[in-house]
Amino acid sequence: MKFSQQVVWITGASSGIGESLAKAFAEEGAHLVLSARRESELQRVATGCLQQAGSVLVLPFDMTDLEVHESMLEKVLASYGRIDVMVLNAGVSQRSMVENTKLEVYRTLFEINFFSIVALTQKLLPVFKKQSSGIFVPIASVAGRISTPRRGAYAASKHALIGFFDAVRAETQDLGIHVCTVLPGYIKTNISLNAMNEDGEAYGKMDPNQAKGLDPDVTAQGIVQAVFAKKKEFFIGGKLEALGLFVKRLSPLLLFWMIRKVKNT
Repeated sequence: MKFSQQVVWITGASSGIGESLAKAFAEEGAHLVLSARRESELQRVATGCLQQAGSVLVLPFDMTDLEVHESMLEKVLASYGRIDVMVLNAGVSQRSMVENTKLEVYRTLFEINFFSIVALTQKLLPVFKKQSSGIFVPIASVAGRISTPRRGAYAASKHALIGFFDAVRAETQDLGIHVCTVLPGYIKTNISLNAMNEDGEAYGKMDPNQAKGLDPDVTAQGIVQAVFAKKKEFFIGGKLEALGLFVKRLSPLLLFWMIRKVKNT
């Protein structure tokens, strides 16, 4: 088993990709630390992982409550003495036009998708340095490379996340620390239902492309393989997103023309 006896901490583990990653790492024999705001949902996920995981620690907290990061980290280290993989999956999406989106929505998106992750990463870096090992797995997005209509705040936060971890990778490359930045495309989760609208309320609609997206369990299996292989960046998604990434590398001007054809959904 690829992660037998290794400690894998997953934020945003109560649903979607995070839940599927918990199951996938459990199948590889990892000790799991599961975090999110909803303790009842974390307990449900933990119950499904117990038979295969080395052990499961449920550690509920709100990522934006930066004051508790230190105590959460201490609890993990008190239980296991180390952390081998840190999956930074907690996040929220957005569906609204740039002009209509309240500034508070931009701030909230960045607090969740960027600043909270920066803060926890800063706490964890000394631990990884002391161990001379550790893997950061930020779950970014194809939107962090390709911005489309009605995703301004979300895309900006994911662009920032990718840039931040490029710097982390460069600063720690000789210290035994690795970064595997994940770029999911359309994955069949409730991310659009829970996305924020221009007023910061739940969008409440399923995107058509999301509904046809890749199965989250298949997604998680691919991510686990990429982490094990210590890939620096890993895309997983459908042909449409793969084409977009390819065209951006080949001809950014062509991509901008293609994006003009994207409907504002």
